[in-house]
Amino acid sequence: MHLDLIDSLKHSEGALSTQKLIESCVHCGMCLGTCPTFGITGDEADSPRGRIYQIKNLLEGQADAGAVQLHLDRCLTCRSCETTCPSSVNYGEILEWGREHLSEHHARPFMQRMQLKVLRAVLTRPKLFGALWRVGAIGAAVLPKQYARKLSYRTPFKQPSSSPIKTLPSIDLTVLIHQGCVQNTLSPNINQASERLLHAWGVRVLHVQDHCCGAVSAHSDDLSGARAFAKRNIQAWQTVLEEQPKALIISNASGCGVQLKQYGSLFKTNDALHASAQQVSAAVRDIAQIFETICQLQTPLVPEMQHRIGQLNPAQKRMSYHESCTLQHGQKLKGMVPKLLRELGLELSPSINTHLCCGSAGTYSITQAKLSQQLLENKIKDLKCEGSAGILSANVGCIHHIASGTEIPVMHWMEWLDAVWTNRI
Repeated sequence: MHLDLIDSLKHSEGALSTQKLIESCVHCGMCLGTCPTFGITGDEADSPRGRIYQIKNLLEGQADAGAVQLHLDRCLTCRSCETTCPSSVNYGEILEWGREHLSEHHARPFMQRMQLKVLRAVLTRPKLFGALWRVGAIGAAVLPKQYARKLSYRTPFKQPSSSPIKTLPSIDLTVLIHQGCVQNTLSPNINQASERLLHAWGVRVLHVQDHCCGAVSAHSDDLSGARAFAKRNIQAWQTVLEEQPKALIISNASGCGVQLKQYGSLFKTNDALHASAQQVSAAVRDIAQIFETICQLQTPLVPEMQHRIGQLNPAQKRMSYHESCTLQHGQKLKGMVPKLLRELGLELSPSINTHLCCGSAGTYSITQAKLSQQLLENKIKDLKCEGSAGILSANVGCIHHIASGTEIPVMHWMEWLDAVWTNRI
């Protein structure tokens, strides 16, 4: 797809890079069939190909910025199109440039600006978000059901007892667990469960005071804010990585994991930070990747888990699994978690359209509530949960969004393994 840059952008490194990415698109349309928003609206402007064409128009100075803003806002950033694309077009980077360009050259309506500003201010500050969350939970009874369920979400398992749990010998693996922002308020048990298991399985866990990964800012017109969060995290982890060069950074939220793994590209034009950002990104692993490594290093682990799961009754070990977009499309780890779980003896219910987003997508369920709700209803049907004891996923946003649409318990898959290991199922 050829394009001619407008004169004002011919010396912009970001615009030149985006031009090359767009020119790699052959306009074949393979992405249309896997785009969740196009599947609902039927409007090509709400498809990856259509959005690429609109960003091309921005680069050529021929676009209606308001119309482009509308269709870019409707994008979930699920990146299913990247998994499908035969030309391996980096749609995510194209979209990121388009959003940043609009934030600098197009003024949103006042109420939209305020909404995004409030979301950034609240979601990235754990203490403030926690206080507001507790207030909301108190008033949940008078809210619509889908919102009340999100506010009243709790882990389906009782807290572990103080009695000792089985531990395995130490292995040569040192990790930092990214604490982030929203997850520790919404579902603190996810990080707690992971740390319990890592300790029990012989992994050395270090603690560093980190911050929001920056994804909330990046997806709400504030890429400079995203870079500021990234810079703080890089500085927080840099000392540890210099002292422990083999240490790895774990993300329990696949959405955060995508953002952390992109720190290198986020600072690709910053000579002072590029090398350290790349070092941090190279050290980031999703918890599934860490679990796979532990299974290889810790010989007794798999048979022990197989034994424990084998002792459960058939109803307890039949679960559904939602493959988060950020894990399968963003981090390119499609199928890793269900493969690991099946090898341990868990029975996963067959589901359809696993490539499609549930509609959570960070703040999308707030800013695009109608589309998000339709995607949620579709996902609940596609998961085919009849007979399942629960739904497992790898991302806190997906977990809470899906939980708002079903009575079936929804949890992080590491929470479920933790409940098995600590005898709480």
